[in-house]
Amino acid sequence: MKLFTSALFWLFFLIPMGLGITYYYKYASPQYEAITHFTIEKTGKPQVDPFGALTGLSGNVASTRDALIIKDFIESREVIEQTKKDFDIRKLYAREDKDWLSRLDKDASMEDIVNYWRSKVSIEFDSASGIAKLHVLAFEPSDAVKIINAILKVSENLVNNLSEKARQDSLTFSKKELRHAEEKLRKARNKVSQFLDKGQIITPEKNIEKKFSLIASLEADLAKSEAELRSLRLSLHDNAPKVKAARNKFNSLKRQVQKERSKSIRSMRSNDKKSKTAGTLIAKREALISDQNFAEKAYASTLLGVEQARIEAALQHRYLTIIVKPQLPEKPAKPDQPHDYIVLLLACLLLWGISSLIIASIRDHAGWV
Repeated sequence: MKLFTSALFWLFFLIPMGLGITYYYKYASPQYEAITHFTIEKTGKPQVDPFGALTGLSGNVASTRDALIIKDFIESREVIEQTKKDFDIRKLYAREDKDWLSRLDKDASMEDIVNYWRSKVSIEFDSASGIAKLHVLAFEPSDAVKIINAILKVSENLVNNLSEKARQDSLTFSKKELRHAEEKLRKARNKVSQFLDKGQIITPEKNIEKKFSLIASLEADLAKSEAELRSLRLSLHDNAPKVKAARNKFNSLKRQVQKERSKSIRSMRSNDKKSKTAGTLIAKREALISDQNFAEKAYASTLLGVEQARIEAALQHRYLTIIVKPQLPEKPAKPDQPHDYIVLLLACLLLWGISSLIIASIRDHAGWV
């Protein structure tokens, strides 16, 4: 029994512990860590989280969202592709002179490279302060600083692109609304213009007034001609040339008055029908003019909105601010011997304890002595 227990202790504690110590002490390649602190700043109106304001933990929603976007970007394959011109990840990490547990396999697929990248690059974000901390591990101090500077460069480009895209989206929407307002105003003005071109339809009274004025003038001339004819008859006989001329003038004016009266009666009958719809037409004209006024005000408001959007877009910028610049590390961060040895000890103790419990449970069920 003691021999069996001793074998478990050797197999699950002493041997793993010895192998781990040997690896850390003799074979583990040193890895250096470069660190930088940065934040995403944004000018213009900040978007504050209302729930956070109620809880007393309010923060800039846009800044937090941008920092999380950068975090996702740094941990993705895209950042590896964009930093190729600055460094070759295979050349820096797949080195034959480094231990096989730490180095990158030279034949690794892109998926394996991304997983390896995430083990060497990590980013922490503090939502309260809005500060992100970027950590990069490399086999050489200069490589760690090179990698972290390349990451900051492509991240800054991403922030600039996000800012430019937001500005363009805002301006595009405003210009689209302006074109819509211009189209509505153009249609409203065309409708009013077309309707006013037929304005005589809705003002028949003016035509009647003109006809009555003409008839009144002719009747005045007729009365004057009749008076002259009577005056001549008092002094001359009916066949006198002056009397004949006056009689012809009177008859001519009389026929003209009768003709204009007939035309006026026909016009009045026609205008009676038109007058029935005059109120409706006037109401329609007022509605069209009202629509035009509304379209003009909407266009002016939209034009003002476009100008305000342009000003706000010019003021709203995102930019990456480096708070702590990466420095050349002087001593390796890994292997961290005190920390790693403690973790190794605890892991071996846990392995030994679990294996002992499993073996004891099997012994009890099998009836071993």
